[in-house]
Amino acid sequence: MTTPLSSKAVIITGASTGIGRACALHLDQLGLRVFAGVRRPADAVDLQQAASAGLTPIFIDVTDQTTISAAAEQVRTALNGSGLAGLVNNAGIAVGGPLEFLPPAKLKAQFEINVLGQLAVTQAFLPLLRPARGRVIN
Repeated sequence: MTTPLSSKAVIITGASTGIGRACALHLDQLGLRVFAGVRRPADAVDLQQAASAGLTPIFIDVTDQTTISAAAEQVRTALNGSGLAGLVNNAGIAVGGPLEFLPPAKLKAQFEINVLGQLAVTQAFLPLLRPARGRVIN
């Protein structure tokens, strides 16, 4: 017997634009409860207008442990003891170009977002993933 999608919840980082936004809206249309990670209030408003009441924007900056912890607590409270079915670590940037021309600060920012940010978010949400045997998608 399968569990209905409406009883499952996921969080997606980097849901303001692109693939993250498309995934958040698609999962919302399928009936999942979606926590959509955004960094700007305008992106939260835009997502709310495009989605059902089952999508909740969550303010999270994957390079800021304070917002990561606050987001995990907000989701924990909203789930009221239920677990997360999934965490989609979508937030990321790509710095392109020949290595000799890459500014070290941009490469460092890419590493902090794509590697350390992903690690911090995963660690923060693991306690919510375990009860539901949830999955992490990187």
